[in-house]
Amino acid sequence: MKAILILAGPYSSCHSTQNIWLDSCSKQNIEFETHDLTEAVGKELAEKLNIKSFPALVVNDKVIAVGHPDEQAAEKIIQTLK
Repeated sequence: MKAILILAGPYSSCHSTQNIWLDSCSKQNIEFETHDLTEAVGKELAEKLNIKSFPALVVNDKVIAVGHPDEQAAEKIIQTLK
């Protein structure tokens, strides 16, 4: 299983969100990658899934979360994937 975080761009405000999701995925041994809309991969995925809100966490081609979660919320979401 792989979780993909799509960010609006390479903004410093998204860095903490990326760290929260990365930490939560690491604890559950879930592969994690990050893309943003300035990259072809990020833009393609956002268009394919019709994503309008960012950051967006995608697993199995489904958006499972949007926005900036706190650590507890992110861990709870990731635990439901197992």
